[in-house]
Order: sequence, then C-alpha cells, then structure tokens
Amino acid sequence: MREPKLEKVVINMGVGESGEKLEKAEKLLEELAGQKPVRTTAEKTNRDFGIRKGEPIGVKVTLRKEKADTFLERALEAVEKMLHSRNFDGKGNFAFGIREHIDLPGVKYDPKVGILGMEVAATL
Repeated sequence: MREPKLEKVVINMGVGESGEKLEKAEKLLEELAGQKPVRTTAEKTNRDFGIRKGEPIGVKVTLRKEKADTFLERALEAVEKMLHSRNFDGKGNFAFGIREHIDLPGVKYDPKVGILGMEVAATL
C-alpha cells in the first residue's frame, strides 16, 4: 500500500481588481509563501464588476517540497484542522478557503494591507 505524498500547494488570492489592492495582495502573498507570486488575469469581461478581459485581478503561488509542507501545516491550523468531505475530490486532493489572512499563526494585522482571504489547494 502506498503512502500519500504531498506534491504541491497552490495559494490563490482573488482581489477582483487591479491597482493598489492587487499590489498589496502580491506583497502579502510573497511574505506568507516566501517566494514571488504570479498575477492571474480575467478570462472574460464583466461590465457589472468593471473587469476587462486580460486585466490582472489576482495572484497565486505554487509551493513544493518543504515549503509546501510548512505552509499547509500553518493553513490547516488557521481552519482548526477541520475539513468537510466536500473539500476533497475523488483522488484525495483537497482545497479550502481562509477568510482572513490574519488567522494564519504568526501573522499580525497590518492596517496598510487590511484583511485579505485566500484559497489553498493541496495536490497529493
């Protein structure tokens, strides 16, 4: 019987707009993950939200090996190590959201950044 092994952890922060808020999210994610994130762009134009196709609206970073293990431990502590069955897919991978980044252990509130949420997806 094989033992499950963590392949990668992807952290995504969808801000919904470009500009100052996106830059703050980018700096915060770099600080939390320890590596430079990439910007994600809008796939479609949505006039109701004022988003144009190709406009950067979020940031994400992929962690592997030890960085993935340590961040996943911190992220699971933020959700009190409780996941629902709906968080898992058929292959054992799982994803969950963190409403406030200050729920992560060791992170203090910074009024310059504000409160930002994130999604964490772990691939086994």
